[in-house]
Amino acid sequence: MPATFLESDFPYRDLSLVISAERRGQDPAYRMHGWWARRPPALLRAVLIASTLDSQVDREGFWATFASDDRLLSGRKVFDPFAGGGSTLVEAARLGADVVGGDIDPLAVEITQAELTPPDPEAVRTTGQTLLDELGQSLGYLYPSVEGAVPLHYFHVPIVRCSHCKEPGPLYRKLVLVRDAGKPGAVVRDTAGTAFCPSCFGLQHLTKPDASDIKCCDTTWKLDVGTFSRFRYHCPHCGHKSSHSELSTGLAPWRLVAVEETVDGQRRRLRAPTKEDIGALDRANRELAEVGGSLHMPEGNIQVGNGDRRPLTFGIKKFRQLFTSRQLLVLGSAWRDLERLEVEASLARALRLALSNALTTNNRLCGYATDYGRLSGLFAVRGYSIPALPVELNPLHATAGRGTLAACIARVSRGGTVPVRRLTWSPIKQEAIPQMMHLTVRQATIDVQCRAADTDLSDEAPADLCVFDPPYYDYIRYDEMSAFHRAWLGNPQLAGPPLLPPNGDGREAFGNHLGRCFERIVEAVRGDRPVTFTFHSTNPLAWEAIGVAMDQAKLKCTAVWPVLSDSHMGHRGRPGNAEWDLLIVCRPSQHTTCIPLLQTVDEWVESVEPLVVGEADLDSMLLAIETLSSRFAAPENS
Repeated sequence: MPATFLESDFPYRDLSLVISAERRGQDPAYRMHGWWARRPPALLRAVLIASTLDSQVDREGFWATFASDDRLLSGRKVFDPFAGGGSTLVEAARLGADVVGGDIDPLAVEITQAELTPPDPEAVRTTGQTLLDELGQSLGYLYPSVEGAVPLHYFHVPIVRCSHCKEPGPLYRKLVLVRDAGKPGAVVRDTAGTAFCPSCFGLQHLTKPDASDIKCCDTTWKLDVGTFSRFRYHCPHCGHKSSHSELSTGLAPWRLVAVEETVDGQRRRLRAPTKEDIGALDRANRELAEVGGSLHMPEGNIQVGNGDRRPLTFGIKKFRQLFTSRQLLVLGSAWRDLERLEVEASLARALRLALSNALTTNNRLCGYATDYGRLSGLFAVRGYSIPALPVELNPLHATAGRGTLAACIARVSRGGTVPVRRLTWSPIKQEAIPQMMHLTVRQATIDVQCRAADTDLSDEAPADLCVFDPPYYDYIRYDEMSAFHRAWLGNPQLAGPPLLPPNGDGREAFGNHLGRCFERIVEAVRGDRPVTFTFHSTNPLAWEAIGVAMDQAKLKCTAVWPVLSDSHMGHRGRPGNAEWDLLIVCRPSQHTTCIPLLQTVDEWVESVEPLVVGEADLDSMLLAIETLSSRFAAPENS
């Protein structure tokens, strides 16, 4: 097969500008359920198209194809052995391809299947509303209202016991609960903010957002001074410093200090908890003890590794301990009711994902963005983090709040929305421009299974294209975070061991494992067709492992391009993190001719201006050049 456009003149700089402009894009298909390692859909669409076009096509022709609704890949088969959140397969299906994929994580497979077979949106809304109505009738008492106002958020303070003197005390970093600091997009309030007294737990409304203290209980309290700082609880009784592990903070009892409520036509407001609020918490404890056995509950112990012991260091060892009694009652009832419904598979899957998505905003490790008025869900920052201020959401709120059941059902219902607003590149204007595109997923076949990437697929019809994103050498343990969802979904087991290096020098083990995957990929792809993957790392061992894998599978690199990738990931896009991927195109060595790799990192950095390449990405690019230089080649007949 002669050289493709992907191997000759790929417009990586213009594409990176599109990705940068689209980083906050809201393509409905990819909002059905959260995933931690999605590649930008524009990147994958571009790679798939460029892999199909001849090297003689010019950039104007490429961008015209990129912006069209043509089903360029009709009659072709695209393979992704590391499906993850499904972006490669969805973009391929939107281009008309038959798609085949796999992942060892059943959550990834569930998400991808839902994206590729979105249910009827009206059926999702109707059935979802039926579920919500039943929950509201049976469990609405758990969220009592005051004078017609609907509770939205419950602010709690953990009460811990000092590991030295055993005296109880409140654990908090600051006294401010909410603040109207005038941030763009933030909740607008009638007061400048609200704080609590750490002695009597009474509320005080602030007169200005930059207030520094409050007076209560014959004491002046500094608003930004708490009992927890520098990863230690400072006991107000004896001054001893204790860690989360010593305190078992994740299991500590909570003191309810405030309720944020909504009223139609008015701004949100905070009030002190009532006897009814406290009574609802007590009743939830009793109800769960009585009926918990009849509900759908998360099962199993939390398994951690790779150096991060959270949430075990918080005292939380079972998935059930991540939730309050009230949350378990509502979520357990919702899952039970869903299991009793007799609906088609795509609708049941979509509603399961809606409930699964709600888990991250309805657990004991949810915090609050004080200056913005938004809930901060679990995994908003990588891993299991314990919040400075635990905030519990009312999942039954019908109109407000991030992560309510109604909001999660609405997101799933929009999964198959057409047309979709996306960005493309204008060669004339030299800028990214918006465009409504009819990106449908009608195709002949979908085959997405829970299986390892080194599964032998030689008996199946070969694929025409393979584009994938393997796990990074020292990546975050996404399998541990997905286990949080899998404990509820009822399919907790992975289909194989995660692709991870052992502790210490794991380049050979990682490289050999990835090499076996590469070997199976080569067998699954037709003839001498290129296979393409993305990778980045600042760890030399990671790139040495890539070399080991390529050599084992007898692959040569026929093109390498830098592409902006991770800046769209929010919390991952900060100084010190790699934001650029290396897009690596490979072919079997017997179909190539070795040539020098003439590209340099300096040329890349200059060519992508005005985009900036940080120090971490410079290191990654230099390591990539070092690894690929001795493995660079040209396709035969090019």
